[in-house]
Amino acid sequence: MSISRNSSSRFRTAKWLSKAGFAPQVFLFRNLESGQVCYSQLPTINPALVSRLQFKQPNWQNRVPSFNRRDIWKIMCVVTMPSYDLSIKVFQNLNRLRYLRDVVQKKTANEYRKKNEWGQIWYSGNFRPTYSQEAVADLRESILKSGLVEQKDATSTVHWEDEWRMGDVNKYWTSVLPQVKHEVINKQRNCSREESVILKQLGDWALNSMKKSSTNSNSDNNKDGNTSNYATTNSN
Repeated sequence: MSISRNSSSRFRTAKWLSKAGFAPQVFLFRNLESGQVCYSQLPTINPALVSRLQFKQPNWQNRVPSFNRRDIWKIMCVVTMPSYDLSIKVFQNLNRLRYLRDVVQKKTANEYRKKNEWGQIWYSGNFRPTYSQEAVADLRESILKSGLVEQKDATSTVHWEDEWRMGDVNKYWTSVLPQVKHEVINKQRNCSREESVILKQLGDWALNSMKKSSTNSNSDNNKDGNTSNYATTNSN
């Protein structure tokens, strides 16, 4: 996984993403040591942007994570949306929900977290699993409120790091978001270099899928007027 400190820390618009050749995707990265999760519009993490958007009120239980070691940051999932506008909505929704949990409804959110005997967020070493669990729950809500459901025949695909992270799709996803497909990223080995290649391949796959969808749509419109080598499918 790449950590980009030199790139701009600005929010990326649909026009910019399209022009720069990026797919309509949202990336969720997790920290192997702390369990914290970061959201990105690009297949890289920009520390300045993450710190500004996703850690509004850091404390000793949820410090701004260190980005000095890229080997402890791994992709948790890649969300591919049918359009840039929807991918932006998902990204914005994720950040809004993070703000609600950490600032606006901090006390309420903390009540639902598993605690240790001292009333602190449960942890082992520096690892707190609640953050990745909340990220998955927020992702489902973010896609649900993105407008995907209202678009006819529109589908989305979530590529998960493994089956365990994906969880029980039928129980937690299909009942409310049947338009979302779930696949597992096919990894040969656990290394950052391979992960960067995989993210590039998923981006190319998403762009090709979007082009095919656009071509098929135009073809259907003309008719009316006249008259994943990168993942293993687990469920839909």
